[in-house]
Amino acid sequence: MHITKRVAGTLLAGLLTLGMAGPALADTPTANSQQTGDSTPTQQATYDARYAIPAAVPASAEDKVAQWQDMKYAMFIHWGVYSSYAGWYKGQKQEVGYPEQIKAWGHQQTWDSRIPLQGIPREEYLATAQTFEAPNFDATAWCQQAKDTGMKMLLITSKHHDGFAMWDTATTDYNFTKQSPSHRDPLLELSQACKKVGIKFGLYFSNIDWEKQPENPWQNANTLDEEGYMEYIHAQLKELLGGKYGEIAELWYDMGKPNPAQSDQLRTWAHELQPNIMINSRVGNDRADFEVGWDNEMQSEQTQGPWESAVSIFHKTWGYANWDDAAPKFKDTGYPDYPTWDHMINVDNTTALRKAPDGAHKKTTEIVGNMFSTVALGGQFLFNVGPKFDGSYDPWDASVLAGIGDWNRAHPGILNNSRPTHFPIETWGKTMVDDSHIYMGIEKWPADGMITLRGAGANDISSVRLDGSDAELTYKVEGNDLVVTLPAQPDEILPVVTVTTKGTPNYVPTGLTTIGSEPTTIPASDLEKFKAPTPKTGETSFTASITSGDKVASGLTVAFETKGFTDDYAKYKVTVDGQVISGLSVADLNAGVGPFATGPNQTARVTLEYDNPAYALKGFGKDTSVTSVTVKAETLTTPAVTVEPSTVEAGKTVTVKGTGFAPESSVTLTLHSEPVEVGTATADENGAFSAEVTVPATTEAGEHTLVAASASPSVTASAPLTVTRAPAAPTQEPSAAPSPSSSAAPAPDQGGTGGLARTGSHAVFAGVVAALAAGAGTAFVRRSRRAKA
Repeated sequence: MHITKRVAGTLLAGLLTLGMAGPALADTPTANSQQTGDSTPTQQATYDARYAIPAAVPASAEDKVAQWQDMKYAMFIHWGVYSSYAGWYKGQKQEVGYPEQIKAWGHQQTWDSRIPLQGIPREEYLATAQTFEAPNFDATAWCQQAKDTGMKMLLITSKHHDGFAMWDTATTDYNFTKQSPSHRDPLLELSQACKKVGIKFGLYFSNIDWEKQPENPWQNANTLDEEGYMEYIHAQLKELLGGKYGEIAELWYDMGKPNPAQSDQLRTWAHELQPNIMINSRVGNDRADFEVGWDNEMQSEQTQGPWESAVSIFHKTWGYANWDDAAPKFKDTGYPDYPTWDHMINVDNTTALRKAPDGAHKKTTEIVGNMFSTVALGGQFLFNVGPKFDGSYDPWDASVLAGIGDWNRAHPGILNNSRPTHFPIETWGKTMVDDSHIYMGIEKWPADGMITLRGAGANDISSVRLDGSDAELTYKVEGNDLVVTLPAQPDEILPVVTVTTKGTPNYVPTGLTTIGSEPTTIPASDLEKFKAPTPKTGETSFTASITSGDKVASGLTVAFETKGFTDDYAKYKVTVDGQVISGLSVADLNAGVGPFATGPNQTARVTLEYDNPAYALKGFGKDTSVTSVTVKAETLTTPAVTVEPSTVEAGKTVTVKGTGFAPESSVTLTLHSEPVEVGTATADENGAFSAEVTVPATTEAGEHTLVAASASPSVTASAPLTVTRAPAAPTQEPSAAPSPSSSAAPAPDQGGTGGLARTGSHAVFAGVVAALAAGAGTAFVRRSRRAKA
């Protein structure tokens, strides 16, 4: 006999609810005691561990997406003919545009787009390409540098807008292998080196190509409509993704203005050639596997879905530039009416930081902060550092990479097997978790030397330490919150406090609200929201956390007061504790959605999302919001079970009756101490059921417990059952010949589909449950039930 993991988890949670694992951390009043005359929820000071949910925000259910999300931190490299110029042309600094686009910009000195561009002639640019020997290019050294920095992927420009291919291609002679005196294939060397050192390999690919299209660096919005152009792209993608360069983890399309059909084609070609590849949003028209946002854009809110923040070591350049000694001003050469009469413009020469005292430390601190914030908010951090034309790295730039690597080695939990969390963003910083730790990244050291992590108070804590120190920190639990006393501020780029927990870290939602049979309105401030990664599209989900106290809440309706929502893009769905109602309109949301049901002594998550949208990474709209959620239960009941008779002979039947369960819920009946499924039942419209079940014939005599549990919603009740031995089979005289009719046949397996389990006394049963609570405990159970929270 067997019991499924889901039901086993439900049973464990229910048994903890019944109080068999020792005293609760705090008692929670019944649902009815939480109502007030004005329907405003009364927040409880403390909810115990039964009300905790897993702290980790789960990765995608799709394997390839989850594997991509797990990389967290990757190297971006812009390297090409443009690297030779380093942001200068004919002795003049390129003041406008990115240096990797210098072929079109030349030494442009104005943002006045009416002034004709004076870019680098093709013949001159080609002559530079023919000097591109790169004697210091060492693919293995590049890949090892990335790995030592903590990166799990190296992604390089296969072709930028200038159209110069950095691989051995048959599509054009305008490529490194053909034009370089070395005739090497840098991409092949890098793909092999990445595999050798143990990191993934990715490719940038420009959708526009100035060999085939007019240069328009002001917008880089060329269509892809030139005759034969899409076929040209396809031929190049087949070379890059066809197997010669190994597995490509990420394809970073860039710029251009493909139409929807062309975006579909770009996506399809890549997925046909590399099924596990992840494609960024610059493929266009919402056809991406992940969102990348704008250049150097950082998120500041918890963001849902696969997304990436691409940041360059110097925001004004992605290819190598050296403006270290450039003048702080330049004369804008636009027309007299643009923008002021003297045309003198202040310049932010970002690469001048290379010459500043302590500049490398400042930059390292900045980038570590960007990296930590990005991964803590659920994204991947793609950090760009462009090498020089000769294939070497500027020593200063390399020192920044080394500094980041030092920090990651000192704080290995941040990038290894960690996930972002449901914990709120605090004034002092953000958190991440793994299977047994909470990592508190202190982005702003508090003046009073105290940090509070709301919702962390229900964790069973082994220790609290500042990374790099063996000394334990003083901490206390105040209500649902964890309060840590910090030592003196360390000389550290970004300090991390590590909380070691017994079991998986959990979270009691800060907005958890006890609801009842009267309408309870939950304000926007108590909702958990996730931002969509697609820029300027608002949130992609809103979640309320509710509990019905020690009651089963049935006939639950949920109404959303919304602002700016429309039915134009997609329908909506509402999920309550795993129960889903979909195909909803805004009017449905406002009127109230249901019925749902929730179990006792636990947190139920009420989540509003799109229902199967065309593009899952797009939000409800930048001006939309949920201003409140109102919840009302039709009935509140207490689950109970009786067994008749209460004493039974092994192999005989008993009648199990239950009341107070959710209407029409499926109930599994299990005999304990070791769980043996003995039957199932379905509650009627009033939440009652009756079922006749057989006690397995080989059940040991003694005190047992019959547990009734439903999975959705999670409801558990139990009753004692005494089992006596079956009478021994009569023995025969030794001389008597055995006969088929007198031999004892094995008792049929009447209780389920697997082998019988051992059972024992109530004391043994309670001890088992207490051990579970002290070990894997509630966090495991809640993860089993709420993996999609």
